Amino acid sequence: MPATRIAFADTNWLFSTYYQTRERAEVERWAAQSGLQTIVVSEAVLAECRCNFWRAGDRFGALESDLRARLFVDCGYTFAQMTALADEMFRKYAPRCNVGTLDLLHVAAAKRFGCRWFLSFDSNSGCRAVAHAEGLKVFPELNATDRRWLAKFK
Repeated sequence: MPATRIAFADTNWLFSTYYQTRERAEVERWAAQSGLQTIVVSEAVLAECRCNFWRAGDRFGALESDLRARLFVDCGYTFAQMTALADEMFRKYAPRCNVGTLDLLHVAAAKRFGCRWFLSFDSNSGCRAVAHAEGLKVFPELNATDRRWLAKFK
């Protein structure tokens, strides 16, 4: 029996789950892979979604419904807990890339929860590269931009 894929979904991943975007095919490709999966979110991701979903037509109610149905699992960490978890990452990565505060909270929450995967389309900020550098598998696979960020971390 294959192991359950435990993945953390960042905001842009969830956005592409609920709205038609150019990345939507990648969300569908992930979902089509066989095996059990658990997709984890955080308070910070949900706050970003609340804001971004309002801009695009407010599908946040659908996300809340899916959370209640346990299609996604809230990691349960408070904003303060995630900030403490990310403290070392702030020092390590902020000077080397454009990664945002909430992006680092996402990676910290994913690591602390025990996720093996990080679901994200955010190559421009370095977020996917940070997740990879912190030992998470990234989906979709790393691209050239991600690898350029990784080179800056050494």
